[in-house]
Amino acid sequence: MFIMKKTLVVLVLIAFCQVTLGQDFRIRIGEIEFFGINGFDVGSIRASMPSVVGREVSKAELDQVKVAIGEAVRKVTGHSPTDVAVVCCDARGMATIYIGLSNQMASGAFRYKPSPSGSVRLSDQAVRLYAATTQLDIEALQKNATEDRSKGYALSMYPPLRAKQLVLRKYAITHEELVRRVALRSADSKQRAIAADIVGYARRSRSQISTLVSASRDPDEGVRNNAVRALGVLVEAGAVTVETISAGLFIDMLNSGTWTDRNKASHLLVVLSKRRDPRLQHQLRLRALASLIEMARWRDPKHADDARFILGRVAGLPENQLVKMVAGGEVERIVSAAQHPR
Repeated sequence: MFIMKKTLVVLVLIAFCQVTLGQDFRIRIGEIEFFGINGFDVGSIRASMPSVVGREVSKAELDQVKVAIGEAVRKVTGHSPTDVAVVCCDARGMATIYIGLSNQMASGAFRYKPSPSGSVRLSDQAVRLYAATTQLDIEALQKNATEDRSKGYALSMYPPLRAKQLVLRKYAITHEELVRRVALRSADSKQRAIAADIVGYARRSRSQISTLVSASRDPDEGVRNNAVRALGVLVEAGAVTVETISAGLFIDMLNSGTWTDRNKASHLLVVLSKRRDPRLQHQLRLRALASLIEMARWRDPKHADDARFILGRVAGLPENQLVKMVAGGEVERIVSAAQHPR
């Protein structure tokens, strides 16, 4: 049985599902990281921002910090940040703020599909089930619960969540066509996000995979997050390979101006790259080397290690050596090897 720790992040999950944060909500800021740097003066941006590293902030104060970050980015770059993602938590229990800088219309940026306009919707039963599962997801994260992904869908070791996930699996199997249509055609982005998550619990099929791949280019961040996460689970179970999906889509996703896109794409590609397909490695170097280097230099290993492994494989480092280098935090050696392959 393949078991791993959950890779969702509490504050991003809360934002997607619109769970109301209480007045006593507070979080301590540990680090500020950047992506899409493209030669921008990060030092000047930091100097223009309020000093928040190490501070414990309320929800209202966090909103003010995000506004100040936007102003600092505009002052230096001439445009707003593409993303200001607050992600919890690092090994110290602190949140990291990830700031996207590059203009999303730049060459090589990840492109979204047009917004769908259909009226199809899920049942109220499905929406309530998803809401209950999401609340239990947060509880499982707080309890540091592991999950089994060997079946191609996530089953938590936290019993209340596992029970709901099994109900979700039953719903997905008995409503496959409806769920796929909502994921691809509904005008309501919340409905699409819920449906994309449920599709991950359906039977393994070409239709399931093609729906998730298509939803991975949805204009809504929550839909993309749920779709790529579901694909990642299928990849880990061996149900999806480089040959069954267009890996190029997810390589481009590494260049996205949205943090969750990069996070989920790197997790998908770190599994796909284990086979060291020369074509995949060539495309990763050609289309996403700079983005992978930025991500590898992030300080939280939970969010950086996938990029470090991908870079090491692109560089041709032996897997056993690469495992030791990643565990030892030898980031610059990995980066240098990727920049100057043998």
